[in-house]
Amino acid sequence: MAPSGNEKERDDSGERGNNSIDDDGEKGDRGEDTDVLATRSLRIQSKRYYVDVKQNQRGRFMKLVEGLPNGSKNRISFPMSTVPDVRDKLTAFAKFWEDMESNGSDKDVEASEDGRLKTDDIRSGQRRIYFDLKENKRGVFLRISSTASYGAARQTVALPAQGIIDIRNVLNEMIDEYGQSEDQLDELPEFQEMRVERKRFYFDCGNNDRGSFLRISEVTNRYRSSITIPQQGLSKFKDILSEVCTKLDN
Repeated sequence: MAPSGNEKERDDSGERGNNSIDDDGEKGDRGEDTDVLATRSLRIQSKRYYVDVKQNQRGRFMKLVEGLPNGSKNRISFPMSTVPDVRDKLTAFAKFWEDMESNGSDKDVEASEDGRLKTDDIRSGQRRIYFDLKENKRGVFLRISSTASYGAARQTVALPAQGIIDIRNVLNEMIDEYGQSEDQLDELPEFQEMRVERKRFYFDCGNNDRGSFLRISEVTNRYRSSITIPQQGLSKFKDILSEVCTKLDN
């Protein structure tokens, strides 16, 4: 069996306290209108999993919720632009586990000291998503964890190895119906960041049904704030910045 919610080690069962994360995977900006576009649920061993596609002013995103037997929940969210990469990683891990099972789990694969059989990650903008296939006394499972943005709480869910392909199939359905086209993704500028004194600033472009936008985030050790500028206002925004810079330099 895969690890249950009563697993003693947090590292092996998903971190607790994720219920405070907002629907877009970040703290703050509460009160933001969020529409549910689609939802799927499936049972894998003793757990219930929910896959939701939602949309707010920042764009579309997918949320994966792990319902534990004790009633608590772990959750993790991804922008829709990242979901195809997550789908591909799930495919690779499912194949790895199937090969491991067919060859005998102890024959060709040796776990590391912390029980890891295979690891991988995705870097997308401010976000880094980690995939760890692990084994403990309860069985083999895939742990997916992510810090949605710098300064945000870590999100973690755990999937029993037998259910990886089921979640992958649901992601495929969601991508087909709600994913962004390659043309939309290629039009967006690359994520950029800069550091000034003890602050970091992140420049992240996105798009939704209202059009494209630029989100500028200011992050320190104590707080995080952000502003979103619609594409049609960027030219004026640039002019004002240029004027301010010119006056400050004089």
